[in-house]
Amino acid sequence: MRPPPTGDLRWRPPATVRPWDGVKETKQYSATCPQPEPTAPLNMSEDCLYLNVWTPAKSSDEKLPVMVFFYGGGFANVAGSIPFYNGTTLAQNGVIVVTPNYRLGALGFLAHPQLDNESPHNASGNYGIMDQQAALKWVQKNIGAFSGDPSRVTIFGQSAGAESVLVHVASPTSTGLYQQAIVESGPFWANGAIIDATHPKTYAEQFGMNYAASLGYSGPDAIARMRLLSPETLINATPSPGAGFWTTHTVQFEPTIDGWILPDTLANLYLLHKENPVPFMIGNNANDGTTLSANANMTVTEYRAFLKGRFNEDANAVFAKYPANSTAEVQLRLAQIMTDYDFSDSVKFAATSMGDISPDTYVYRYSYVLPGQPNGAFHGSEALLLFGVPVPAVPAVSSNVVDLWTRFAKTANPNGGMDITWPNYTRKQPRYLDINVTPIIVGGN
Repeated sequence: MRPPPTGDLRWRPPATVRPWDGVKETKQYSATCPQPEPTAPLNMSEDCLYLNVWTPAKSSDEKLPVMVFFYGGGFANVAGSIPFYNGTTLAQNGVIVVTPNYRLGALGFLAHPQLDNESPHNASGNYGIMDQQAALKWVQKNIGAFSGDPSRVTIFGQSAGAESVLVHVASPTSTGLYQQAIVESGPFWANGAIIDATHPKTYAEQFGMNYAASLGYSGPDAIARMRLLSPETLINATPSPGAGFWTTHTVQFEPTIDGWILPDTLANLYLLHKENPVPFMIGNNANDGTTLSANANMTVTEYRAFLKGRFNEDANAVFAKYPANSTAEVQLRLAQIMTDYDFSDSVKFAATSMGDISPDTYVYRYSYVLPGQPNGAFHGSEALLLFGVPVPAVPAVSSNVVDLWTRFAKTANPNGGMDITWPNYTRKQPRYLDINVTPIIVGGN
C-alpha cells in the first residue's frame, strides 16, 4: 500500500508503495477518495489510493490481456472501489480487469504557484492523473503475479475517465504504460458547447489561488496551511461539477495544461499528431447530453444569451440549427447541442487524427435504449452493460458490447463475434459501428 496523500504528502505525486511481509488480506473494497456526499453514504478517506483486480486465470502462466478502467464523475466523484464497477462480467471473457482509485476535486486537481515551486517540473494540478499513472506502473510491475501480460494493457474509461485516457494517449509521461486505448464519451476540448476539458496553466492557477483565498489563505504559506485542513473542508468549498455547465468557460478542478504531463491542449496535440499511435477505439452515446443537461430550466431568452456567450458570431447559425420556442424545447436542444459538440465532434476529431497514424482505429456510436428508459442512450448507459449491472436489456446487446471491448483488448481488433465487420476509421472512409439491437455500419464514401 502507499502512504496516504495526507499532510505534507497532500498535493504531491503519489508516494512509493510500502512493501509488506507475507500475504496481505484484501477482502473488502478500499475507501473512496473524498468527494461530495452522495445519496448513498460511502466510506471515504484520503487513504484511498488502491486498486482492484479481477482475474479469470486458472494457472500462473496464462499471460492474459489486461484492461485498466478509469471511472467518470467529472473528476469530482465516483470511485473504482464501488460495487458498480465489478469486473467479473469482463473478466469472464478472458481478460484481467483493474479498477484504480484516483484523487478528485481540489485534492486531485488543485493548481497553484506555490505547488509549482515545489515541483521539479514547475507543474501542479494533475495529481489525479499521476495517481492513474502510478496504477499503470503498478500493473507493469505486478500484474504478472495475477497471470497478466504487462505488454498487453488496454486503458479504457468513461466520461472523465475517457478524457483521462485521451490525456494518457497524448502525454509523454504515460508512454509505455499501456499498449491500447478505449475512449467512451470523453470530452476533449474547449471547442465544445458546454464542457471545457482542460484548462491553461495560468487560468487553473488563478482559480486555485481564488479557491485558496475563499478559504482564507492567500499568503506565502497558503498551501502549507491548507495541508492542515480536513478533506471535508476542502471538498465542501469545491464548486459542484454541474454548477458550471451553463456558464461560459467556468473552471472546475480537472486536468491542467501544465507543460509536463500535458504539454499542450488535447486539440493541438492530436491536431499535430503528437499522440501515441496505439490501437484506438472511441465512441459516444446517441443521447450523451440528455442526463448531463437535465434541469437547465433555461428560457428562450436565456438560451439565446447562452449561445451568444458560447458561440459569438456563430450564435444565430447555431440557433437556426437548434431552434426553440419554449423552455421545454430549450431543454431538448441543449441536450442535442451537448451531445453533438461536446461528444460526437470530439470523437470525430480524435478518431480522424488517430486514423492518420494508427491503422487500428475504430469508432462506434452506442444508440441502444434500455427498455423503459426515457432518456435514450444516455451518458454512461453502455457501462451498465460492460460491468454487468442488472438492468433490463436485450441479451444480444449486452453480450455484443462485452465481446467487442474484450476482443479489442485481446487482439487490437474488435471483430470476430458479430455477423458484420467493423471497419477501420480513416479520414477518407469515416465509417463507424452503430451499436444497437441490430449493429450496422454507418458512413463512408
